[in-house]
Amino acid sequence: MSLEHNTSFVLKYGSLIGIAAVAVGVMMHLFDLVDAGAVMTAGIAVIVLTPFAGMIVSFATLSMGRERRYAAAALALILITVAGMFIAFWLQNNG
Repeated sequence: MSLEHNTSFVLKYGSLIGIAAVAVGVMMHLFDLVDAGAVMTAGIAVIVLTPFAGMIVSFATLSMGRERRYAAAALALILITVAGMFIAFWLQNNG
């Protein structure tokens, strides 16, 4: 499959799953069902992490297609994002 197809698949369905989880959480909250906040939080996490998953799929697709330069750029973005997450986590706990 193509890079565009694989990446758009992850972005489209990741967003839909996240939005559905948030919607279910809102409905659970409206009817006072247990742990609605956890469901909404999980949905938001899916929405936030979906672009990162798209980068990983892009890297994998580019690597399999032997597009070394673009795969290296995708890997650099992944590493920068992971480094940023670790720095933010460290600052939150130690800053």
